[in-house]
Amino acid sequence: MHRPLRLALLLAALHAGGAQAQAKSIDIAAQDLSGALTALASQGGIQLLFSTDELKGARSAAVRAAPGPEEALQRLLDGSGFTFVRSGPGSYVIRRRPPAGQSATVLPEVVVTSAAERGYKADKVAVAGKIPLSPREIPNSVSVLTREQIEEQGLVTMQDGLQQVTGINVVANDTSNAQYWARGYGLGVMYDGVASYNGMTPSHQFDLALYERIEVLRGPAGLLRGVGEPGGVVNLVKKRPQEQFGFAWSAGAGSWDNYRAEADVTGPLNEERSLRGRLVVANEDRGYFYDHTHGRKWLAMGALEYALSPATRFSLSFTAQDADVRAPWSGLPTSSAKDAEGHFRLLDVDRSTFHAPEWGRMLYHTEESSAAAEHRFDNGWLAKASLNHREWRQDYKYAYSYSSVDVSTKRLDYRTTRGDGDYARDGIDLYASGPFQWLGRQHRLLFGFNAEEYRYRSKSGSGPVISGVLFGDLSPLAEPDIAYTSGKENSTVQSGFYTQLRLSLADPLTLVAGARTTSFENRYHNVAPSKAQAWIRGAKADNEVTPYAGLLFDVSREVTLYASYADIFVPQTQAKTGGGVLDPRVGRQYEIGSKADLLDGRLAASLALFDIRDRNRAYLDLVGDPDGNSYLNAGEVESKGWELEFAGKPLRGLDLSAGYTNLSTSYLKDKDNEGKSYSIFSPRHQYKLWSNYRFAADGELAGFSVGLGLIAQSRAQSTRGWRDEVVNTAYTVVNGRIGYQIDARHSVSLAVNNLFDRKYYASVGTPNNYNFYGEPRSLMLTLRGSY
Repeated sequence: MHRPLRLALLLAALHAGGAQAQAKSIDIAAQDLSGALTALASQGGIQLLFSTDELKGARSAAVRAAPGPEEALQRLLDGSGFTFVRSGPGSYVIRRRPPAGQSATVLPEVVVTSAAERGYKADKVAVAGKIPLSPREIPNSVSVLTREQIEEQGLVTMQDGLQQVTGINVVANDTSNAQYWARGYGLGVMYDGVASYNGMTPSHQFDLALYERIEVLRGPAGLLRGVGEPGGVVNLVKKRPQEQFGFAWSAGAGSWDNYRAEADVTGPLNEERSLRGRLVVANEDRGYFYDHTHGRKWLAMGALEYALSPATRFSLSFTAQDADVRAPWSGLPTSSAKDAEGHFRLLDVDRSTFHAPEWGRMLYHTEESSAAAEHRFDNGWLAKASLNHREWRQDYKYAYSYSSVDVSTKRLDYRTTRGDGDYARDGIDLYASGPFQWLGRQHRLLFGFNAEEYRYRSKSGSGPVISGVLFGDLSPLAEPDIAYTSGKENSTVQSGFYTQLRLSLADPLTLVAGARTTSFENRYHNVAPSKAQAWIRGAKADNEVTPYAGLLFDVSREVTLYASYADIFVPQTQAKTGGGVLDPRVGRQYEIGSKADLLDGRLAASLALFDIRDRNRAYLDLVGDPDGNSYLNAGEVESKGWELEFAGKPLRGLDLSAGYTNLSTSYLKDKDNEGKSYSIFSPRHQYKLWSNYRFAADGELAGFSVGLGLIAQSRAQSTRGWRDEVVNTAYTVVNGRIGYQIDARHSVSLAVNNLFDRKYYASVGTPNNYNFYGEPRSLMLTLRGSY
């Protein structure tokens, strides 16, 4: 078998019909062969199948006034060492020219199917440039969690998924929500390329059954995203309708009464296959390793895609999810006893310990509607408009620990609370991208505009404080009636124009330069049941320019070196001591690195070194305002380190994803903390590995596969809030899997998490709560079918 080929299916804009497209004169400048083929497919209205890896380094001849696409293709390939064969009407396969006397007949294994594209190595990503680019074309650290890895590891929540991505630190908030950090900062989010200001953490995320892949760019991503934390951005790419019928399902059962089912059906809805649909549903009913908590969740997505012509496409989707968590949990408190360094001691109790009342509840309903239209012009340009509307509602009522456990009396204090909120965001993204000729070389330009409004309205109330409760005795925590006593409303609007230019300076050298103008406005006020007030203006910015630059140098067909600069600009909404809001945060990131496609392109490797400087961060002014309601700009901090990552197929039958992160953060200028680490919950060292090996089809273990992976990190601390610190020890957790391919359509697998049943805290928070044990050894048996 030939190695898997990349699918480069390029559709040109056809006018009234194929004859008219062929009648047009075709002109293409001499350039790299891959780019020339892309331009020809677009101008000539044909489809071309080729391996971009195989074409690296190859140059095309110039084509002037060719009367038709096939003659243009012959001229373009002249002297390149490649030839073509027809694979259907208007369809061609590009192959290396065979030695004299051999035929260039298309062999059956050249036909590319979707299965050939599966694996842990992503050939194209859109998180850094709207249009799909290979990771080697991006002068920043990029990782992708593919559909195959999601399924093989049995990843179902956003926490599960991002925990596997290099450089990402997942910190639990409660039973169903978490914070996501990279390089010491929070992560932002884009929904199919449409940016969202509110980030990954505040909004309840969908089940992973919805997504085809998850793309992560680490480091400042303001060029395309706008305002947001400089840790990076996650692009969530939903499944799309397909031209061919497909149906897949899975059913699973696991430890602690964990039951789950998924179904995914797609295909054409008319004879011309121009209208396609997709339906994805998932249902989950599960318990947890700690007592009392129980969760139910369902998700459904319906999507339509209509191809008006090979050049014009419209898409529409609607997704809804309900999540109901009974007896939610905010983690364990610590002991009031402190170690020799003055840190609160974590409790050493049974991992099933649950110290909150069973009457607690947390309900979420989330909906997302999206629409897009795109058109491919006959000169290779693409224009696309995307809309995204997301809204979610949450209702909660629970009690939580509000002190550490007294070392002598074994007692602690509780608070009770109740609240609900309605959140909504509307986002739009418009862009055009395409090639242009200048000084005899082909370059690419992207320009666009995006805007969004994020708003929420909430009300809440505090119930009684219950003091002196014996740890483990929940009888004093009867459910109270809690009245709503406060309400607030908040609105954030941002918009901006962006542009990115990719200049081919020489065959091996590409300059990437871009900038964004950002306008931003936040306002807020109290509403009923609080005393109503007029809107108060918060942070504001007008046409703030954020520059970006990167340089790529292809050392060889396999290796690329790069360097990049990214600006940081983050308006802040926190109240400043003395009135007003804090000044914006500003800064920059320098990153240098190398990316390689090894072993004939089967294995991707990357190495990155980065340095981030961030000034004016919000910091509680506990001197000027002991109540903790006012902030100061915190001077200057630094985040620096390096990352190493591998993804792909290093051996026949073996899929691998592995990453290491070395991170150091410190206060460079701060009157209280200079020289200390600022992101103390982020570990200095972090290791992630997952591998899956399929035994040969002609061996004794044919049909079997085994998986093995680990997650490990060095010591970490919680955030330095009120000068209280909780320290987590280093840990390593090993996970495994065994699978069997029953037949061509059905498979079964058994996943074992925490294989050696390591007892550890997965994340730590405050002395009062947010300290979570990692899950004990667990099993999940899953049966899958695909048709």
